[in-house]
Amino acid sequence: MTEDQVRAWLLDYAWAEDTDDAKVGVVDCIMAQKGWEHIDVRADAYAGAQFEPGPDAYDEGTQWALSALYECHDGPHQQSCPNYGSN
Repeated sequence: MTEDQVRAWLLDYAWAEDTDDAKVGVVDCIMAQKGWEHIDVRADAYAGAQFEPGPDAYDEGTQWALSALYECHDGPHQQSCPNYGSN
């Protein structure tokens, strides 16, 4: 997945934030940490651990990997984050 695709998915998924600005802030922080760059590897790992092999498993693994980027992000902002120092 491209950076733009991951960002769009996360912005759509960001369920815990009340405002669009808050969603953007959290997604910016997640993206700055660069874990999204390895989303394909994480998708393979989730797919192999949870599902029967095949394209459907990879698609499901991708959804798990993307949601994990968001679900496991609990701050605080790191120095790589554009919001560093705001909390």
